[in-house]
Amino acid sequence: MNFGLAVRASRLSRKLTQAEVATLVGISRQAIVLLESNAGRVATLLAVQPYALVKLRGLPPGKTFGERIRAARGSRSIHDVAASAGISSNTVRALESNGGTVRCLSLLLNSLAPEASVVPVFDRNRGFKTVGGRGNPNRAIHDYYATPAPIVRILLDHETFEGSILEPAVGQARVVEHVLKERGYTDVTCYDLAGEGEEKRDFFDVYETFSAIVTNPPFGQHVEFIKHAKNLAENKIAFLLPLNYLTGKQRHAEIWEDRIFPLARVMVLNRGVNFLVNDPFAENIQPSQLYLAWFIFERAHEGPPVLSWIDSHALIERKSAPIASQ
Repeated sequence: MNFGLAVRASRLSRKLTQAEVATLVGISRQAIVLLESNAGRVATLLAVQPYALVKLRGLPPGKTFGERIRAARGSRSIHDVAASAGISSNTVRALESNGGTVRCLSLLLNSLAPEASVVPVFDRNRGFKTVGGRGNPNRAIHDYYATPAPIVRILLDHETFEGSILEPAVGQARVVEHVLKERGYTDVTCYDLAGEGEEKRDFFDVYETFSAIVTNPPFGQHVEFIKHAKNLAENKIAFLLPLNYLTGKQRHAEIWEDRIFPLARVMVLNRGVNFLVNDPFAENIQPSQLYLAWFIFERAHEGPPVLSWIDSHALIERKSAPIASQ
């Protein structure tokens, strides 16, 4: 039974790269590489399900993989099942609690239910219309994109904006809008592809100008978002992006070398941020391996961009606090 091949096929059907899935989940790309090699942790397999969905066939029903494994074991003892699969009893217990490794999960299922199989769940029609006709598979799962409010407050602690502000990917949580208004900004316009009424607009169909644009864009479309934002913003753009977006040939040629609306500042958060939380307005941030920076573009800026670091450690949720389910 090969979970890795199924995960890879499901991911590719959504036109997501390993790096993009890693960014969305808040883990390292190496963890995705291991998973697609049918290795790594079961926790990783569960975490990527919104972006690389797989389905187990041939097992009794249950809410989780662990519950279905326990049901398949039936009256057999953990010791006997472990011996048959060539793994330890503690490993079986871990797998029945949704822990353990993918390799051991495969070994157990091959022994426990040889007729079972894992298959990718393809989703080729999940995208939305974007610039150039490309699909954006991420916007259908925009609930996972809600920006933690403390991250927006960090931006406003260091940057000021004048005139009208556009938030083109406001989302259901409306975090950026809320924090802007909390800080006294009143001329704020919000759009979202999944919005309602007049707010339901594809950013690439917006041609009105604004003094500034502030948003956490869909990570898979950041290049297109930045380029279009430069057509609309008169003065300043603030985008929340993964730190590794400073690299890359396309970004270098199309964004970082631009001197008409140049990158002025990069404010690096020194702690990773977990986006997959129940309450984006919580006072503290839950950590992950997703490292971010606020990228500030300013039309009037001259010279190279300024790199600075923001100490966000004080905002991190203590380990003893409960972690939201992923």
